[in-house]
Amino acid sequence: MDKISRNYSDEELITRVWDVENIKKLVHKRVYYLAEDRRADELKELWVSDPKHQKTASFGRNWGYYTGMDEIKAYYVDNHNTRLLEQKELNAADDLNVGNMYAHPASTGLVELAGDGKSAKGMWYCIAQETTALADGTADARWILEKVAVDFLKEDDDWKIWHIVIAMDLNCEAGEAYEKQSVYVDWDNDPVKCEFGVPTIEKLLHDPTFNWWDNYPFMPEPYASFCDEISYGPEGFVITADKVFAAGEGRNYK
Repeated sequence: MDKISRNYSDEELITRVWDVENIKKLVHKRVYYLAEDRRADELKELWVSDPKHQKTASFGRNWGYYTGMDEIKAYYVDNHNTRLLEQKELNAADDLNVGNMYAHPASTGLVELAGDGKSAKGMWYCIAQETTALADGTADARWILEKVAVDFLKEDDDWKIWHIVIAMDLNCEAGEAYEKQSVYVDWDNDPVKCEFGVPTIEKLLHDPTFNWWDNYPFMPEPYASFCDEISYGPEGFVITADKVFAAGEGRNYK
């Protein structure tokens, strides 16, 4: 990764500041789309539209990546809606989100604009909650803590999401005593993992058991231009050299 060191003109500096502000606005707009469960609109309006970029787009969670916009939509929109229908025992014409509440506020933003101004990397943290109404009149309410890392591309004059990784640190039922919950993640029954399903590329990206021991996704650093080695897509995934264990290794793991 080549870092860039150069002097910018006043006009270039203004453009770069404006670009960073628009990148932040894009991420904040996604927060409101999530709150309204407008996932299809998010993919259509906030993600890359160039066919070449859509082919290489990716959505990563702790357990792997969906790659390509078709696969992303199948997971993020279609499977999500199917799950809501099943949980509520509804028909397709019914309102899926009556009684549901989603909040994934993005805070502590860290944005690095490439030296060439054509791409950017960013990281945010979300202290989130999701509540889903169930068919029996109860609700499934959860606290979710997650690190969100994004690669952005500038298409024409608009910034778009290209790769995203949502690394979940905590997923627990609201109202349950935290100290009574297992230290180890129940990979087979975790509701977020069950919804994630079988990704295009299965890989344990982030294991929250011992708090960021894999350091993935990594914080963005200054860079000259985009390359695969620094991607938040599958081509950029590496095991951090200064960590004793990779994700999934250690005691009580087979």
